[in-house]
Amino acid sequence: RYPGLDGDASHNLARVQMDRFGFLISFELASEQRAEAFIDNCVLIESATSFGGVHTSAERRSKRGDAVPPGFVRLSIGCEPVEELWQAIEAALDKVAS
Repeated sequence: RYPGLDGDASHNLARVQMDRFGFLISFELASEQRAEAFIDNCVLIESATSFGGVHTSAERRSKRGDAVPPGFVRLSIGCEPVEELWQAIEAALDKVAS
């Protein structure tokens, strides 16, 4: 679910209430260990809950007891240059995959 997408059930309400949409990315890795390793290897991304700042952060919601899979990772995207973020994410994923 993401209210910024046309097909989301909350999209029309979100368009009335907001000028723009935030940016979150979530994905699932094969295991809790790989999710931890991904976050540990992201040199540009902080391991923290987003507090609405300008820096990209990553968090593992399953550590907080949320009903999500063990390998679930949530990224709150900040204002860093897109190319640098992609490089950091790809490098961390490469380390986790090997």
